[in-house]
Amino acid sequence: MIHQSGVSLHPGITVRAGPGLVVAYLLAHVALDSMSFVQPVLKLGITPLSPQTGLALAFLLAYPRGVGWVVLALLVSEVVIRGVPSPAWVLLLHALGVAAVYASAAHIMQRIGVAGIGATLSSTLRFIVVAAVTALAAALVGVGVYTAFGPVPQSMFGPALARYAVGDFNGILLLTPLLLRLPAAGMLASVIRQQPVAFTGVLLGIVGALTLVFLIGDPQDLRFFYLLFIPAIAAALTWGVPGFLLAAVALQAGLILGVQRLPEVAPLLDLQLLMSILLATGLALGAVITERHDSARSALQREIELRSRETSLARASRVALTGELASTLAHELNQPLTALVGYLRAGEIMVGERHGGDPRLAPTLRKAANEALRASDTLRRLRNFYAGRDPQLEPLLMQPLLAQIIDTLRHSDRVISAEIRVTPIDSGMTVYADRVFVGVILANLLTNALDATDGRPTRSVEIDATVSGGLVRIVVDDDGGGIPSPVHDELFKAFVTSKPDGMGVGLAVSRSLAEACGGSLTLGVSSLGGACFVLSLPTAALTGDRI
Repeated sequence: MIHQSGVSLHPGITVRAGPGLVVAYLLAHVALDSMSFVQPVLKLGITPLSPQTGLALAFLLAYPRGVGWVVLALLVSEVVIRGVPSPAWVLLLHALGVAAVYASAAHIMQRIGVAGIGATLSSTLRFIVVAAVTALAAALVGVGVYTAFGPVPQSMFGPALARYAVGDFNGILLLTPLLLRLPAAGMLASVIRQQPVAFTGVLLGIVGALTLVFLIGDPQDLRFFYLLFIPAIAAALTWGVPGFLLAAVALQAGLILGVQRLPEVAPLLDLQLLMSILLATGLALGAVITERHDSARSALQREIELRSRETSLARASRVALTGELASTLAHELNQPLTALVGYLRAGEIMVGERHGGDPRLAPTLRKAANEALRASDTLRRLRNFYAGRDPQLEPLLMQPLLAQIIDTLRHSDRVISAEIRVTPIDSGMTVYADRVFVGVILANLLTNALDATDGRPTRSVEIDATVSGGLVRIVVDDDGGGIPSPVHDELFKAFVTSKPDGMGVGLAVSRSLAEACGGSLTLGVSSLGGACFVLSLPTAALTGDRI
């Protein structure tokens, strides 16, 4: 019975082992063994190329309890593909011995941390050493069994050992890291798409190198085959280990095809020794490139995080300073404002005692006194807010509160040629919030909207209020220029502004005040093409009870 299991092969990569993996492994093992059955010793699987070895090792890294399936795959290959004239027990002994070597190698790789091949130079070098030891051990066991009990004469022990070891070594270096990094193939494909010129150059280099070796040069001269290093090293320098492995697979396939199709070429064993050097060199170089890229990326990320912390610290310092300044101003301005209210009240009384004066003067002085009182109250509440005191929450009717703010703004220069449209609001719509805080927020939103439309042929500001899910949603929309992209994501942070003469504290303070009332201030989608802000506040009954 096959049990589900998982193993981490690379940081962030986990492969699930199950029936599908086992079946895929068995089919792939036999297929690779059949395709690589070139220049064998007798009819045995002793060839200079054994990609199925790399497949078996990757399978055991993913599924450590799958040694029995590796034994079965080795037996099927020997019987089905080659029909080895040896007793069944000799074939079984050979399969058990070789599978035990592969399982031990997989265990060692897991223990010393080389499953993440290509992530660092040290892990890659350890992998190359383990691969060399594994290949030699498997060759000694496999060829030793066939020499002691089977069809390999003692005089052929040396050549058979060399073919077996080189074939396994190349198979491990070529396929094991490629299969372990297969989940990252999508990321590599994305990188390649971003560098089409480099990809085309490497591809043409592979085709050109194989053409020069087999069709133009002398395929019997081993020196020509060093041309294969050029595209392989280029791929390693460009994409690290994954790119190099893909190039190496293409070169290995071209090498085998060339050897099979041409009658006279350099000995395959010599070519595979050359491929061993190429694979070891390319893996080490690719690991260096990958490690440098990762180090550069980590350093850049640390620098970005450091700058972000510095910016946050500076912003926090300025916020604290702003709060302290606001508290100081509130304290210092409170007395002058109180005196101003007294003078305005006195002026109103004196005007009332006179006859024949302008009848508009007394109401104007009354409004001025009320505005001075409101300013004083606003400063006092903000000072309490920055001092950490709780807001004074109370039921507030939205219709008169909004009308008062709009009426105050109509007397400023900002409203000239501007149209402020208010959707009819239910007279009973009530929020549970701090009166001063809501007034500051709405005044700030309307002022920003009017500033955003300044200088435009048409200046429109729309205000809409609806009740949904226990919240009153007040939407302030304008047909101005909208929010610039550079400040879009940091709009509510302190000292972030798109205005040339702005301080960048209005929206930050407004959001803090909204949250202090149990609500929120967010950026909405404008129907007028400008900026849209949504103030959400809890609803309340006229009695002051929360709903």
